[in-house]
Amino acid sequence: MENIIEVKNLRKTYKSRGRTTEAVRGISFSVKKGEIFGILGVNGAGKSTTLNIMIGLLSPTAGSIKIMGENFFHHESELKDKMNIATAYADLANNLTVYRNLKIYALMYNTPNHKKKIADLLDLFGISHLAHKWFGDLSAGEKTRVNLCKSLINDPEILLLDEPTASLDPSIAAHVRSTILDLQKSRKMTVVFTSHNMPEVEQMCNRVALLHKGSIYRIDSPKNLVAHHDAPDLEEVFIRLAKGEFEE
Repeated sequence: MENIIEVKNLRKTYKSRGRTTEAVRGISFSVKKGEIFGILGVNGAGKSTTLNIMIGLLSPTAGSIKIMGENFFHHESELKDKMNIATAYADLANNLTVYRNLKIYALMYNTPNHKKKIADLLDLFGISHLAHKWFGDLSAGEKTRVNLCKSLINDPEILLLDEPTASLDPSIAAHVRSTILDLQKSRKMTVVFTSHNMPEVEQMCNRVALLHKGSIYRIDSPKNLVAHHDAPDLEEVFIRLAKGEFEE
């Protein structure tokens, strides 16, 4: 199976008040077409920084990214048309309705028959009744589902999901996971996924990269990671990693 994403020696360094912070320290990984690939770590491990570089919101200090065989930084515009992201850490325009927000993105991506597309996505995530409500008046969970609609407005080949079920109650979160899995299988969509919900990761991800202090500790399937560390589940592996038990 071909690699649709190839990240090599990616680094991101911040300088502030004479101090240098390495958020990402030369990480490398590849993602196969149609795979759900998890990037996990505690807050500050480099997850969101990596995703933001991959979607073009941040520039790396060093390293390369290939998307569909092309240098992402040389072909960013055309490659971003085939990608999208949903994150729990970004809002849409609070002074616009849900429909207007989604329409803006549909027009940006030249989505054909955008009225039907928006209606279908709102229905898919059970929020059709929110179409004409101001985005700023929504609950955190409702905003999360609108962001998921936004992320699918262009039928992306590569979908980046940063905490996609944050703020959702268990039944809605289960529906969102099921919907993403169904879309991934039917469209052969590639998904890069972050979450602090370890049972969710075990359910969703084919493979996982464990990040610790900006570096990759290990990449493997959730099942193999659990077995390798003789742990009862992935959450225990994550807790032990966060405590620094695997540091050399």
